[in-house]
Amino acid sequence: MTEGTWHQPKNIYKRGADDGFIVGAYLTAMFALTVAGMTWPVAVVPALVLMLGVPVLTYRLLRRTYVASGGIVTFSAVWMQGIVMFLCGALIFGGVSYVFLRWVHPSFVREVLQQGIEFYGAINDPSATEIADQLRLIIESKAVPSPVTMSVGWMWLVMFGGSLLSLFVAALVRAIRVPMRPHL
Repeated sequence: MTEGTWHQPKNIYKRGADDGFIVGAYLTAMFALTVAGMTWPVAVVPALVLMLGVPVLTYRLLRRTYVASGGIVTFSAVWMQGIVMFLCGALIFGGVSYVFLRWVHPSFVREVLQQGIEFYGAINDPSATEIADQLRLIIESKAVPSPVTMSVGWMWLVMFGGSLLSLFVAALVRAIRVPMRPHL
C-alpha cells in the first residue's frame, strides 16, 4: 500500500459471500463425485475425502479472517461469516443440483430409489424388507421428489448444517490465539 492510499477492509458479509463461492464450488465437486460414484464406485473415495474436508475448509476460511484482523474479530462476526459463506455456497450448489436433476439426469432420484429397493430387498431381514417396500411404494404412488424439492432440501441441509458447523469452528478459531507480530 502506497502512502496516501487507504484500503477499506472487507466486512464479514463480503468475506462470507466471497468464500461462499469457494464453498459452492467445493460442494458441487463433492456432488459430482457422489453422482459419478453411482456408475464408477471408485469416485466415492474422493467424494468421502471431500465430505470429511468440509470442516477443514471451514476452519481455514474462517481462520484466515481472524488472523487478518489480528485476532480482534468477535466470535459472532466469525460465526456470521460462516453462516453467510454456507448460505452463498448453498445457493450455488442448489442451482447446480437443480440443473442436473431437471435437465441433465431427470431420472436420477428414481434410479437411486430403485437401487435402494434392490439393496434392501437382497437383505434377509424383516426391517430391510420393510424399507424396500416403502421405497417401492414411493415409486408406485408417483411420490418421487421433484428436482426443485430435492435441490431446496439439499440447500436447507447445507445452510443448517453449515451454520452449526460454523458455530463450533468459530469457537475453535477464536480459541487459538493469533501470534503477535513484531513492531517494525
